[in-house]
Amino acid sequence: MVNKVSNKALLEAGLEVMRTTGKSMRKMQTNSRAMKYQLGNGETVRVRTCNDHVLVVLADSSEEDATLNIEGTDHLLIVMPEVPRMGGSVFVYFVPTTVAVNAARQSHSDWLASKPATKGNNRTWNIWFDDGPATCSGFARTWSQYLLPTKVSTLSLGTDDRTVSSTQENRPLGVVIAEARKAIAEAAGVGIGAVKITVALD
Repeated sequence: MVNKVSNKALLEAGLEVMRTTGKSMRKMQTNSRAMKYQLGNGETVRVRTCNDHVLVVLADSSEEDATLNIEGTDHLLIVMPEVPRMGGSVFVYFVPTTVAVNAARQSHSDWLASKPATKGNNRTWNIWFDDGPATCSGFARTWSQYLLPTKVSTLSLGTDDRTVSSTQENRPLGVVIAEARKAIAEAAGVGIGAVKITVALD
């Protein structure tokens, strides 16, 4: 069983950080599970939460111009625990969507240019804030200007911040792969960048 902070607690922490920085948002009605909000100036924001320091990006195909699941709003609000999978302080990044989309596309292109051992159909184009594949890691530094300064703790909010079993929620493929790479790297005594996983979905 792998424990993590509930998505609800991370969402509320992100909304609280936005409120304290003068950017209150109201929920938009959608026909999907997407968490979309609107700022007072009319700009739109998609909230993405993750228990690990990674922005999970899914493409609708393996083509370079594929539509990404982070598109469709003006900004992304990325919320994650400061200590992965632990309640407490959070990191909140307020990133222009065009910046995130361009980074995902460039990182994926750089990864393909590195001649990886892959059978194609690569539709998970993640962005890693800490250690990850060499072509798409270190974004805590790259996007440092988008990190909101206000500190909020999930433990101080009124939401239920109890950790939940990862088997109780739908887990993005990118997160499952990330956990597997980390576990393999630790077991083999190598850096996570040395671990490559190929997924074939029939």
